[in-house]
Amino acid sequence: MSTFRMLMWTCVLTGGLLGSTAMATIPADFDGDGDVDSADLDLLEGCASSPGVRYAIGCEDKDLDTDGDVDQADFGVFQRSLGSGVHMVLIPSGEFLMGDPFDEGNADELPRHAVYVDAFYIDRYEVTNQQYADALNWANSQGNLITVSGGVVYKYDGEAGYPYCDTAISAPGSQITWNGVSFGTTSGRENHPMVHVSWYGAVAYANWRSAMQGKPLVYDLSTWNYSGSGGYRLPTEAEWEKAARGGVAGTRFSWSDSNDIQHARANYYSDWSDGVPYYPYDKSPTQGYHPTFNTGVSPYTSPVGYFTANDYGLYDMVGNVWEWCNDWSGGTYYSSSPYSNPTGPTSGTYRILRGGGWDYDAYYCRVAYRYGFGPAYRSFYLGFRLVLGSP
Repeated sequence: MSTFRMLMWTCVLTGGLLGSTAMATIPADFDGDGDVDSADLDLLEGCASSPGVRYAIGCEDKDLDTDGDVDQADFGVFQRSLGSGVHMVLIPSGEFLMGDPFDEGNADELPRHAVYVDAFYIDRYEVTNQQYADALNWANSQGNLITVSGGVVYKYDGEAGYPYCDTAISAPGSQITWNGVSFGTTSGRENHPMVHVSWYGAVAYANWRSAMQGKPLVYDLSTWNYSGSGGYRLPTEAEWEKAARGGVAGTRFSWSDSNDIQHARANYYSDWSDGVPYYPYDKSPTQGYHPTFNTGVSPYTSPVGYFTANDYGLYDMVGNVWEWCNDWSGGTYYSSSPYSNPTGPTSGTYRILRGGGWDYDAYYCRVAYRYGFGPAYRSFYLGFRLVLGSP
């Protein structure tokens, strides 16, 4: 390992050098893939100046502090940029009203209450099949992280109680392939959201993505608890709803200009009765599954980013796939939620899901709707996205 790379990882893991967890700017995305990651570190290291010698031609963009050299200070700037880029969006700190503003949902969507959430970064898009397959290949290359049995990816040592995801071998709806050596994706589905992934599999992916970018691991996979900051994790339920509302109060869905939904807005199932949509706020002129993605081959997911983003610049916060949150479901949490950065009950049977999916109707796509499954559950409508930030 080079001196620069060793210094880089030391700084990331210990918070040394410039030490801040704040995000920098997208210029550190040297390979233009929309994220600042280990591939960009390789390019930065390749341009490091020799003592007394300026960087080579073609390395101008690696001089992040514009002092005329690609040196230790640039690696410090780079460290603060890891994980930033077009793939993540900053959600500002502040208060919002959490819950059903129309009093039309289930009892567990009430009471509507004020919640304060610290600033955090969240994935602009749902995690894709390609991203998950790449992480699986990385995890497989590390040894002692995963095992595959019957086409199901498990936590290492064959712990059947902790399935991470299905491959196409174990579930036809999975878009992840496995040939006994490496993972891939079904052709044409690379940019569709990852499905057939459990809560455990989403949490494991968060740790893998952190490790691949030199960030601290937030989750302890022996207890499934999380602590600290600096690495990727699932959003809390409050963070998810704040992000989904786009900074606008009193909305039914994730957009601010209408309280209606239709297939032009989201990938969901438009439920009709007697020739008209069942819900008055479902204005879709087309019945059933989204006509563009109803290919006859399940799942009928849409590519991430297909529809218009909400006011925070986030895509598919409504429909496409349900998204795992970090919180447990149940108890009296919702009616007695702490005001500041609530993290849900300390234990439970089900983990929270939010957002609705391609196989669910308009009622479930309301941003106030709360769903839950056991953390080992996988299906063709379950996916996730990650956050960086407090707590």
